[in-house]
Amino acid sequence: MFLSKFLKANAVSFININASVVFLLILLQIAIWYPFLSQAQDELNRQARLKNHAENDWKKVQQQANLLRDIRSLDESWLQHRVEDTKNGVPTQWSIEGVAPLMEWQTVLEKIEERFALGLLSVSWQRKADGQWQGRLLFTVHPPKANREYHNWLPTKLYMNRFVPNHWQLLSTMRMGENTSALVVYKDTRHWIREGSWLPDAGVSVDEVSFNRVILMAKDGSKQAVVVRRQGSDNE
Repeated sequence: MFLSKFLKANAVSFININASVVFLLILLQIAIWYPFLSQAQDELNRQARLKNHAENDWKKVQQQANLLRDIRSLDESWLQHRVEDTKNGVPTQWSIEGVAPLMEWQTVLEKIEERFALGLLSVSWQRKADGQWQGRLLFTVHPPKANREYHNWLPTKLYMNRFVPNHWQLLSTMRMGENTSALVVYKDTRHWIREGSWLPDAGVSVDEVSFNRVILMAKDGSKQAVVVRRQGSDNE
């Protein structure tokens, strides 16, 4: 009887010890494997975030591609635009061209930069006799992103400094056939000019050259005359 009770007591103790050992082993296994399991879960979460990010980026690329093909916000009659090259159906190169005053060009280019992620591949500007600018710009198309850097793609600064007569001096003029040229000095630098010449440092074009004066046209269309100075005059 005593032996039976002893054996039962030992069996209960053995079971309790085994349960404790098993529990400790489970805790030990958890402690060993937890960093690996946690790292694996973190990697799964990271991959899920990358996938979502890639899907969102692709949606933005497709939206930009659709806008580039049919831009209703650029409804200026003087502006033409087209997709020049694509890859997998997505535009990779896009161009615009037209003739307009510099102020209108600035407005259009600001709209474009606000809506699209572009890089300039090539540009051609030509100043017309009436003060307008003919331009053609070819862009590479980048994936859209926030906080894009602003670029100034204009051929020159939109505004020029106040016209200062003392910065200019007409030295001489020369006529050959129907063409008249003039030698002028702008801020100590000499230039041979004729009608239609463009002086980028001064931000003006030459509207007219005659025997004793030169008419300059600013980018806003205003005109100023440079005349032969009278001897002793310092304010012409």
